[in-house]
Amino acid sequence: MMFAAIAHRKLPPGLKLSEERLCRVFGVSRTRLREVFFRLAQDRIITLKPNHGAYVTRPSAKDALEVFAARRALEVSVVEVLALKADEAVLTRLQQHLQDEAQARAEGQHERLTQLTGEFHLLLAELTGNSLFTDIMRRLTALSSLIISLYDSPNASACKDDEHSEIVEAIRTADVAQVRHLMLEHLDHVEKSLKIEDEDQEDFDIESVFSEMLR
Repeated sequence: MMFAAIAHRKLPPGLKLSEERLCRVFGVSRTRLREVFFRLAQDRIITLKPNHGAYVTRPSAKDALEVFAARRALEVSVVEVLALKADEAVLTRLQQHLQDEAQARAEGQHERLTQLTGEFHLLLAELTGNSLFTDIMRRLTALSSLIISLYDSPNASACKDDEHSEIVEAIRTADVAQVRHLMLEHLDHVEKSLKIEDEDQEDFDIESVFSEMLR
C-alpha cells in the first residue's frame, strides 16, 4: 500500500515517513514497518538516512535523467515485443485502457487520469508476459511519479492526449519502426515537460492519505 501511495503521488518527494504515525495507521510493529522500509529502499522508492529515519525519495536532476534513460531502453524493447506478438486479447486490453483514459479526461478527473497514464506503461510491460520487464517497469513508473510530482504540477498527466493511442495503433499494425519512434518521442515529451518546483512537507497530513486508501 505504501508503494501504491508513492506511485500514485499521494506522498510527496522528500516527505519524512514517521514510524510512530505509520505504525498507528497500519496497526503494525516498528519491526514490521522497518522491513517494509528496507524493501522500498532497495527499490529506491524511499531513502533511509542513518539516525534520521525514512523519507520518500526526492530524486535529483541526475536521478531523473537516469530514470528516463532506463525507461527508453526498456520501453522500446517492450513495444517492439508487443508489435511482433500482440493478439486480439492484448489489443482489447489496450483499447479498454485507452477508453478509461478518455473517460477520465472527458470528466475532468485529473488525479484518475494521472494514475491511468502512468499505468499504461506498466500495462504494456505486463502484456509482454515477461515478468522481469514488469518488475523493472513497476519500479521505474514509481520513480517517474516522484520525478513528475517534484518537477511538474501535481495534477499534470505529463502525457499528451493522443500519444498513447498512436502507440497502440502502431502495435496493432505491427509497425516496429513506427512504434519505436513513437515511444521514444513520447518519453522525450514527458521528460521535456518537467520543471523544478519546491515542495513543502512540513505539515503534510500522512494519516489522511492512508485512511482514504484503507476504506
